Formats: sequence, structure tokens, C-alpha cells
Amino acid sequence: MRDRIGLAFIVAAATLALIARATGSEGPLFTAEDGGRTFVYHSRPGDRPSGVATMFGIPPNDLPAFLAANGISDPTRVASGFVYHIPNAAARELSDRVGALERDNARLTRALSEAAERSEALTKETRQARESAAAAEARATRLANAERWWLTAQVLIVLLVLALGATVALAVAAVRRQRQAERFARTLAHELEEKRKVALAERQESGRRILELETKQKELESKLGPRVVVSGRSG
Repeated sequence: MRDRIGLAFIVAAATLALIARATGSEGPLFTAEDGGRTFVYHSRPGDRPSGVATMFGIPPNDLPAFLAANGISDPTRVASGFVYHIPNAAARELSDRVGALERDNARLTRALSEAAERSEALTKETRQARESAAAAEARATRLANAERWWLTAQVLIVLLVLALGATVALAVAAVRRQRQAERFARTLAHELEEKRKVALAERQESGRRILELETKQKELESKLGPRVVVSGRSG
């Protein structure tokens, strides 16, 4: 950080020195291009590349790179009016910082967008979870109602089974009574038939006896009849 501050002071000092020299000349000694990131310097008589580099705050270690960037192969043969292109370290550092800030801003924007998407997804998931919870609660309510109705249905089923059992028992008892009545009726009919047969047999026997008696009476009458008549006449 201190090196950067020192470099900025060197650049500022070089700029002030150039401005001071330019006040006594016909035109500006240097101009800026590429958005201020590069100085364009027109050399004057007596300028040497190393002096120009020092004037613009370029360290001695960077002198070979400075000469190569300006296409100088022999520093002793640089004519007056040569156009130097000197990088503005402060502007480039500022540009680099701006670029870094822009990249950080883009990264933060992407992160914010991703966070917004995640927040929207979480909101959607939360809404879906609430809807699922509401649906689950509704299903639980329906199941509770169904359970109550099922208990009532079970009681009704038990009552129906009991009623059906009682009905079956009554039906079985009725069938038994009907069968007993049928057996009693058959027994009574059989007894009546037997009595009728006995009565018929008795009537037949009585008729036969009556016939026998009538036959005997007729035989007796046939045997006793003339005598009774004769005796009647004689009397």
C-alpha cells in the first residue's frame, strides 16, 4: 500500500514538473490518451530515455520494458521529437481497481440474483409446504370425521347384527313352531283318520250285526210266523 502511495506521489511530481516545463514552451509536453491510462510525450533536445522514464516515475528496473514498449533498441540514438508512450500507473491502477470493483459488482450481482432465486425458490417451497400442511390438515380432519362416522357405523352394524340375529332366532323359533304345528296337525289328522277308520269299522260291524239280526229275525219270523197265524185263527 505504501509503495502505491509513493508511486502516486512520484507520478504527481512528474506531472507537476512537466507542467512547469510546459509553461515556458510553445505547446504541451505530453498529452493523455486511452482514457488517461497512457501519457504521450514528445521528447525535447537533451532528453534521454532514462531521464524521461525517471521523469514519469518509472523505476530503473522497469527501464528495459519501457524501452521495448516504445520500440527503442539503442537509447543513445533517440532523436528530438520522439514520441514516448508512458503508461499512467495511477490511472491503470485505478482502472484495474475499477475493473476489479466491476467484477466484484458483477459477482455480487450474480450472487444477489442467485440469492433472489434461492429466496424465491424457498418462498415457493414454503408456500408449497403450507399448502401441503393445509391439505394434510384437511385430510386429517376428514379422517377424524370418517373415524367418528366409522365408530357410529360400527355401532349401527352391531345393532343390525343383533337385530338380524334376533330376527333369525325368531325365524328359527317360528319355523320350529311351524314344524311342531305341522307334526301336531299330521298326528291329529292321523288320529282322526284312525278314529274315522275305527268308527267306520264300528259302523260296518254294527251294520253287519244289524243285518245278521234282521236275518235272524226274518228266519225266526219265517219259522214262527205260520204258527202264530194258526194259533191266532184258532183263538
